[in-house]
Amino acid sequence: MNPHFSGFIQLGKELAATHGVAWEIPLDQSGTAIKGHEWDLTTLAGGVAPKHRLRHFSSEPSVLDAINAARSSNGMPALSARTLSPAWQDLIKAAVIEQLFVRRNSFGHIANNVARPLRVIATCAGDAEPWNVTVDEITLAVRTGNSIQASGKLGDLIAGLTKLLFDTNHLADVGPLYPALATARLQPRATRRSKFLNSQEEIRHNLEDRKRAERLPERRAFWELVRIVMTEQPQTFMDELRFAAIRIMILTGFRIGEATLLPSEWRTDRHYYDSKQRPAGELGGYSQSLMIRHFAEKQQAKNADSKVLIAKTHYVPQMFEEIVSETLTRAEAITNPLRRTLRKQTETGRVFPDFAMDELVPITRLYTRLSGNAFWLDLPKEKKRYWIQRCRENYSVDSFDELQKMQEQTSVSHRGDMSAAAHMYFRRMTELHRKDAHVLALRSADGTVISLMDVWDMNKVFVKIRDLESHLRVAKSSKLPDTDFFNLADRRFASWEFLFLHPKRSLAEERNNGVCDVTRYVSVGRPDTSLVNLSLGEQKSRDTLFKRYGKSDDDKDLVLTSHTLRHLQNTELFRLGVADTIISKRFNRRSVAQSYEYDHRSLAEELDQLELPADVEMALGEKASTVAKMIQSGKASGPIVDAFKKIQSTEGDTAAFEFLKVEADGFHATPYGHCLNSFTVDPCPKHLECFSGCRHLSATNLPENRRHLQTLELKLTAAVEIAKARPSKSIGRTNQIQHAEVRLDGVRTLLATRKGEKPFPDGPDLSLPRRTGVMDG
Repeated sequence: MNPHFSGFIQLGKELAATHGVAWEIPLDQSGTAIKGHEWDLTTLAGGVAPKHRLRHFSSEPSVLDAINAARSSNGMPALSARTLSPAWQDLIKAAVIEQLFVRRNSFGHIANNVARPLRVIATCAGDAEPWNVTVDEITLAVRTGNSIQASGKLGDLIAGLTKLLFDTNHLADVGPLYPALATARLQPRATRRSKFLNSQEEIRHNLEDRKRAERLPERRAFWELVRIVMTEQPQTFMDELRFAAIRIMILTGFRIGEATLLPSEWRTDRHYYDSKQRPAGELGGYSQSLMIRHFAEKQQAKNADSKVLIAKTHYVPQMFEEIVSETLTRAEAITNPLRRTLRKQTETGRVFPDFAMDELVPITRLYTRLSGNAFWLDLPKEKKRYWIQRCRENYSVDSFDELQKMQEQTSVSHRGDMSAAAHMYFRRMTELHRKDAHVLALRSADGTVISLMDVWDMNKVFVKIRDLESHLRVAKSSKLPDTDFFNLADRRFASWEFLFLHPKRSLAEERNNGVCDVTRYVSVGRPDTSLVNLSLGEQKSRDTLFKRYGKSDDDKDLVLTSHTLRHLQNTELFRLGVADTIISKRFNRRSVAQSYEYDHRSLAEELDQLELPADVEMALGEKASTVAKMIQSGKASGPIVDAFKKIQSTEGDTAAFEFLKVEADGFHATPYGHCLNSFTVDPCPKHLECFSGCRHLSATNLPENRRHLQTLELKLTAAVEIAKARPSKSIGRTNQIQHAEVRLDGVRTLLATRKGEKPFPDGPDLSLPRRTGVMDG
């Protein structure tokens, strides 16, 4: 153990002691924290939801499976799961504590982007302690992370921790590890999607290829999703909320968290007047616009509290005002009963605020409130189907009240019995052999404790509300309402103020094809990202919207990543010619450069935004017009461009375009620069190996070209070193080294050449016929 590692662990222990966190976490045989001793990261960070806990200190199962699969193919024995060593446990805890109280990152980031990647590294390290980790173990962790997560994000996180945790704090004896790891990313892989492990964009072979097309939604999945949320009738209350949230994401480009955490008071109308206070509509403009109040993500200043919700407003284009207003107004209306319930629960601190604590209430009135199931009697299928359809029309209080009144009258007249599901529900709550040993006492009308087995008339079975609330807090804490508060910049924000409130674990509707009585159900949940991402297949789920509403088998297997909808709208705004400043403001970005990270237009779409006079474009033709637009946008440089601009300044536009019409065939965009040779008759003699001395190559300052060259430089350098390290003295080895060194020198020369200049002005003119040699016939 080196002193840097000891110092980092000691810092973690001191921070834990300062904030009242018990450092030691007792574990069971599987390496999981004993219940009650885990770290509640959400609470420690001062957050509310969702809940994240630090409790797993054993081998990462998916990583171990991947490693054992590789070992099995090599004839090696499989490794078994084990509890991580005390040193690895201390490192995970120290890293988590530093992230919580020093860097002040969010609890979700810590759980998913710090704790889990560290467990992956620890699993891949085997018996090696943290200070003994080498680049081999880290490389294995990155490779394994990519094998179990196709997007490459887990590999990125592991590489990032290598730099920010191991190297920055000098934890490893053989550091720094990151520079050696960075060269490994250039090794060819089957797929290159991760930003760290694939620093270069895919080469666009034609004008229609999009930049980073994998970040846009797959066309078929997108249009199927649009069909579902715009035309299908939701089958459940939860699906109606999902449809509404996804519609808003499509129309606004909100992030998934921004869409699901909309406040119930979402509407803001902005009015416009001239200097004389006359409505702008009277002057040919717009007098009013619709704005959506929302909580924007990634708005915190450096070292600010990441848990504070930042309120912003989002402009809705006039063409979307009607559908946005209808969607959110409907969502607000159907969630109002849940909102009223949760507000009462928050203000009183009670689960059943409508009843007195000592009140005896029949279980027939409590079943729906506890389970959400609107039916506590056995009803004929046709009658049940009628009530389900009627209640789903608007989820109104009147509809559910009529349903409950009908069941009460039926029960009193002895024409119906309590359903088997309701009977079993209370039987389980009163079983004496419950693991938590906290049973619910059922009583008669006079308060005497009775057994459910001794009573036939369920209307004569009562529960004291005090007993029931106590039972729920101990035995069914997961069904307690979400009454916590969030923090805004100027006040606290209650959970009941969110728009997309929903019933928690609504099994009656989601699993049993019934209907949830949202006007009585006491288990009210606040929304989070799982409302949407599970339904899109973004995370593993057995039941997605595609599976439930897809028309064909292929449609049912579709998946879609929610964030691609934001990329799509950003790209469409660019394609339609909206200014980058307006796009950046619309998406609450701090700089215009961030918007271009979401720009996935093809080159044809970019050039389509540039306009040439109609007569000029017709005279030039398609290719020459494309070159003219590239010159106009600054995407082309070189001798032809210089000559065009010189003629344009001295002889005018007409002469310049005539020159371009003739010379346009001699202009080509390559991965390394611009080629100024015509291939009308013969193909490229260098096969686009422009960097090996071609005199027709012109340097550019395009970041794509420079990344290609920098990658090529690293590969050629490695090839030269490997060839020189071989002991052979053969002619083939000498030729190999010379071949690589010539191209390496060419690449370095091209990187050092200024924009628009020729790196090899004295190179051979390969467009001329090759000289006849003595060996030619």
